[in-house]
Amino acid sequence: MTRFRLFFLITFLLIPAGRNSYAEDVLRVEYLPKAVKQGGVCFIRGSGPASITSIYGEFRGTRFPLAMGAQNRTYEGLLGIDLNTEPAIYKLKLVAEGGNRRVYTSALLLKVEKVNFKTQTLSLPSSMVDLDPQTLERVDREEKRLKALFRGYRDERLWSGAFVRPVSGELTTAFGLRRVINGQPKSPHTGVDLKAEEGTPVLACNSGVVALVDQLFFSGKSVVLDHGWGTYSMYFHLSETLVNEAEKVRTGVILGRVGSTGRSSGPHLHWGIRISGARVDPLALLRLTEHLRE
Repeated sequence: MTRFRLFFLITFLLIPAGRNSYAEDVLRVEYLPKAVKQGGVCFIRGSGPASITSIYGEFRGTRFPLAMGAQNRTYEGLLGIDLNTEPAIYKLKLVAEGGNRRVYTSALLLKVEKVNFKTQTLSLPSSMVDLDPQTLERVDREEKRLKALFRGYRDERLWSGAFVRPVSGELTTAFGLRRVINGQPKSPHTGVDLKAEEGTPVLACNSGVVALVDQLFFSGKSVVLDHGWGTYSMYFHLSETLVNEAEKVRTGVILGRVGSTGRSSGPHLHWGIRISGARVDPLALLRLTEHLRE
């Protein structure tokens, strides 16, 4: 934990101008890392006077809250940086509200660094790439359904502690990989593919509510968990699903088993994460929350 704190960039939010500043009236805000890569995740912690009732942040027009942390009078939250966010230095605004109607604000600077995502060029038979009108309609309908799901916002934090790996297999396809098939650029890989044998149990990476269980064209048998406050996890290409929609699950619960359903070349797990709509690297989330392990 000491090493973790050394990496924090610490800033102070002072009480409104014109009033005396005392140590107990300072809101301390820490965040890690100091520079976030495209597709990365930032962990934010705020602490301050006992009168504070809530803290939230604003980044590029999106508001995200911080929940009460395990430590006394601390608030914690996650900020996702979409993989297509342009490298630059951005303003990160933090707002704390107190029961006495006092408001504390501060604008921090967060650097987003470029990632050189790899590109894979493939040549495949047109029958494997070009979809018929009926299939295209289905794919479009399913994509709209997922986008609407990820825009949803549960005003409750269900996740706690460190996120865990859903299967132990090695990485086979990295996050952010760009594919060019038959000369046509395709959507980037917005999750990670993990190697696993058919039938391997797939575990919930953290606590949440099952938001979707269905068989989709590209992702096959699929499960999506809602972890609250705009954070979702996806588990694709399953051979079978073992949970139902609206079911509450805890970290490590078996959601289904590894398979090769949908558009898949062999048994593996596609695991994805969305945070307030941002497409982020699940492995970056694992590394960032490791310090929260109990």
